[in-house]
Amino acid sequence: MGLALALGVGSVLGLLAGLSVTASVLSRPLVTVLLGTPPIAWLVLAMLWFGMSDGTPVFTVFIACFPVVFASALQGTRTLDLQLRDMARAYRLPMGMALREVYGPHVLSYLFPAWVTALGSAWKVAVMAELLASTDGVGAALAASRSQLDTATTLGWISAVVGCLLVVEYGFLEPLKREVERWRQAPP
Repeated sequence: MGLALALGVGSVLGLLAGLSVTASVLSRPLVTVLLGTPPIAWLVLAMLWFGMSDGTPVFTVFIACFPVVFASALQGTRTLDLQLRDMARAYRLPMGMALREVYGPHVLSYLFPAWVTALGSAWKVAVMAELLASTDGVGAALAASRSQLDTATTLGWISAVVGCLLVVEYGFLEPLKREVERWRQAPP
């Protein structure tokens, strides 16, 4: 849930902030603070605010992943070829069409690496948050196997997490990336 929120909110707000020089400049200190604060610090705060509930891992994953996605969407929007921007303005494209047809393909080439990075971070942060602040989930199972000195179960859970990560990245994100970035391929 925290990853989905970070991907959605970070992508949309980053794209919108990238459309405004003022929003770009004003968001930089916040992004710097969010990126520079270790996830374990956010986890401690989340434990104080949300207790040992599901809110703790969700919040911690969101805070760890949001700035990466936001910064990439902002950068992708800011680096759009000026001639493409001018063309969209000259043809008076409606904002929705300009976002979908002009900004979207360019920004997606910045977002996919950010999404993959966020996915990797989310897995690590979620497991860490569950390990320290939850009674269920993979992290909680790792905590239980650790307390019982059960190496086989610990390695099994770690393998399951890595396996899920690989399936999501190569079974879902890579094919989606190829489909979305078909416009980059030169015609035969």
